[in-house]
Amino acid sequence: MSRRRTEWIVVLFAALFAALLVFSFRPGRRPSSARGGRESLPKAPAGSEAGEATTVLKGFDYKENVGGKPLFHIQSERTVGFGPAAGLMPNLYALEKVTLTVYPETGEPVTVHADRATYDHRTNEAHLSGNVRWIDGRGALGETEKIDFQPSARRLIAPAKIRLTRGTFSLEATSGEYDVAKREARLGGPVRGTGSGEETGGLSALSADGALYRREESLVELAGSVSGESKSGSRIQADRLLLKMEGEGGSRLEWARAEGHVRGRIAADALPGKSAPGASRPSQRYAGDHAGLTFAPDGSVRTLSLSGSPATVDEPARRLRANAIEVAFEAGRARSAKAQGAVDIESEGSQGEAETATMSLSPAGAVETLDLSGSVKMISEGRSATADRAVQVVDQGVWILTGAPGHSASADGDGAKVSAARIEIDQKRKNLRAEGSARAVLTSKQSGGPLATPVGDRSKPVFAKADRMTFDDASRVATLSGNATLWQEASSVFGNDITLNDAERSLAAVGNTRTVFAGATGPAGAPGNVRPAAAAPGAARRATPDRDRHPTVVTARQLIYREAAPPAVATPPPAVPTRAPGAAGVGAPATAVFEGSVVLTSAEWRASATQAVAEIGPERRLEKVTLTGGVVLVDAKEGRSGRAERAIDWPAEGKTVLEGSPASVVDREGNRVTGATLTITKRGGSVEVTAPEGGRTETIHKTRSS
Repeated sequence: MSRRRTEWIVVLFAALFAALLVFSFRPGRRPSSARGGRESLPKAPAGSEAGEATTVLKGFDYKENVGGKPLFHIQSERTVGFGPAAGLMPNLYALEKVTLTVYPETGEPVTVHADRATYDHRTNEAHLSGNVRWIDGRGALGETEKIDFQPSARRLIAPAKIRLTRGTFSLEATSGEYDVAKREARLGGPVRGTGSGEETGGLSALSADGALYRREESLVELAGSVSGESKSGSRIQADRLLLKMEGEGGSRLEWARAEGHVRGRIAADALPGKSAPGASRPSQRYAGDHAGLTFAPDGSVRTLSLSGSPATVDEPARRLRANAIEVAFEAGRARSAKAQGAVDIESEGSQGEAETATMSLSPAGAVETLDLSGSVKMISEGRSATADRAVQVVDQGVWILTGAPGHSASADGDGAKVSAARIEIDQKRKNLRAEGSARAVLTSKQSGGPLATPVGDRSKPVFAKADRMTFDDASRVATLSGNATLWQEASSVFGNDITLNDAERSLAAVGNTRTVFAGATGPAGAPGNVRPAAAAPGAARRATPDRDRHPTVVTARQLIYREAAPPAVATPPPAVPTRAPGAAGVGAPATAVFEGSVVLTSAEWRASATQAVAEIGPERRLEKVTLTGGVVLVDAKEGRSGRAERAIDWPAEGKTVLEGSPASVVDREGNRVTGATLTITKRGGSVEVTAPEGGRTETIHKTRSS
């Protein structure tokens, strides 16, 4: 396994420690004495029970068996026995150049070497001292000043400092103990390790208050202020770290678990993947209550998991918070990650919340896709969104939001709030597409300009619905397709498709359009607001503005609404509103052109024409309406009708002009007025008739029969 891949194992230091501990208690060869040949006899054991030296032996070799199985085997090169008197069996032995082998019930024996030892024949206890050491077959050396063997408890106890060395890495503990029966090794703290990192996959330091190795289960436990650091600067800290070993003799890690105040850092140089030339990779910091890793047979990481309240993974450009985080690896590189429970993801300019998040990663560690699900909330580049599920395709710059069954996803920003069964946000092209019962609330853009629509109050939002909607921020165009409707209170525009162009300040509706102007705010004096007067004296009646109190409905095959460029406004100083309160309804003059089978209806009044052009003033009040092409007017309430080639109405003046060859008005009694031009004022109170050039006018007044 390469150094970089090994360093990605955040708890690598523990793996090394486990290897040291495992191999330290394996049998090994007996090293030669560092002191050379020495002919002096071993010194007598301290204490009154030693007695007199009764036996002098060149060597000593004793093996204790229980039930036919060996318990221990002790050997030495020089020996002196001490007992009550000469000729009697010695009770104590002073040994030099000692080898002690202890046999467990199962598994390999443990062999320890020392310069000196005392052996009590009565209790079988042995006390080894002076350059006590043991070596495994892979070059790990263990050293201490004293080891006590307690055969009754089947324990080896090192009461003094222990030093374990492998290559350039060394580990020290204040004491140690090995339970032969349980096959457990325990190190007393503080436990400290240091090294250059050359032979240890980059590990340079580790520490703990204590350590325990359960050989039967191949488990290593570090406890109390556990910390480790790699040569590149990666770190881990925890209250407790548990390691599971596998393979022959527990030679490799199967999994690792850290518990309690887990925190650390993965240094930039230890991250998988390569940086772009000249670019520096950011380091990652992590924290949680628990952490776990699993490992492949080659030693590379399979999974890394964190849990906490919350667990966190941070780097300068991105933060991840969740109750649980799991990262999966391929060939030592992180390729996917999953977070569950109160997920919170923050990056530059964006934030996301969800119940669950999954992401796929490139070999260099960059996010390729991100999938959020469950109560999703997002804020990004001035937009906010909610959904049951949100999927991001990073290289395409696309977000796809979907709602739960029976519910909609929603997104807002730049003057619009949209909801639909499915919403797609293209960040590169700066557009948004919504489909499936799409709904929207349109407000004044962030620039402060009013909406370019012919309905409603400019200071209030306009509502929209359609089968599909598209909002293009780059071109500032919104398209509503399939049963599209815009409305505000009682005013509305309907069409098969509606397009709003904020850049051109226009709106186009096509296909069976229907526009409703509510009450006096619409064309209250719309074309045909005509009350034709009888030609006979006294026949004139005062018009009442009934249609001012009723909505006007206009149907046509097509509607084109266009506003003139708004007047220039001086840039206000900071903290000064761009519009004065109450001025939101003021805008530029506009024109609404209705074409194709145009029909206007208000209360019992109706007009039809080929085309109608409505001129709307800055305050969105209808100033003038012109109808052309076979104009027919009907006022069912007053029993009057009219025909003209062209009709012009000025609602504010209560004036309508009918033009034709000729134009005519007829009431229910059959009274008829014709002329080239009929100018009707006072809402039908008077009619001025103008004859065509070289022609004549005609008035027919029918009298009632007696």
